[in-house]
Amino acid sequence: MAGYIGRSMSVNAAAAHTEGRKPVSSITKEDIQKYGVNVSITFFRWFVKKYCDSNEWHHTSSKYNETWFYDVKDCCSYFLKQDIEKLKKVYKSQLASKHVVYTDDTPYYALVKYSISTYSGGRKHIEAYAIVHRCWAYIKDDYRNEIIKKKINGKHFNIAESYQSRPEKMSEDVAMAIYEMISKITGKPS
Repeated sequence: MAGYIGRSMSVNAAAAHTEGRKPVSSITKEDIQKYGVNVSITFFRWFVKKYCDSNEWHHTSSKYNETWFYDVKDCCSYFLKQDIEKLKKVYKSQLASKHVVYTDDTPYYALVKYSISTYSGGRKHIEAYAIVHRCWAYIKDDYRNEIIKKKINGKHFNIAESYQSRPEKMSEDVAMAIYEMISKITGKPS
């Protein structure tokens, strides 16, 4: 590492900024308008996260986070080659699915992926088996040795696979403990 500028970013991260490469959160409306893109910045940032690749990261913040940087010009060029109306439909459907009211009372098994903040300021990525009920995933947290629940439409949460029956890799004891917790919450026997 070439050093740090103040407490916000490394020298290499600052150099990347001046060369037009930025983290998604730093891309502005003015940045994309320079390259002929005239859509909401929220929509464009979603596009970058979902469809653009980055092979460059730099240290940022006083916690030395590893932050991915994207070439704004390349992302804009790639965006302009897409069917924008089709992309908007996908974007809107994903936004709508984040705000669905869950009324189905039938729990199901799932393989979930989520991340949590670490004490150093980074993120730890976790893959685990869970039971999903309504808008919650109930997961055995091995670190705390307890069952936790995560909102399934949360920012750092994804259901990778769903199952009709308990996956072999999920112990029966864990499944029973989760079902007991769900019945206490809902007041209905599982």
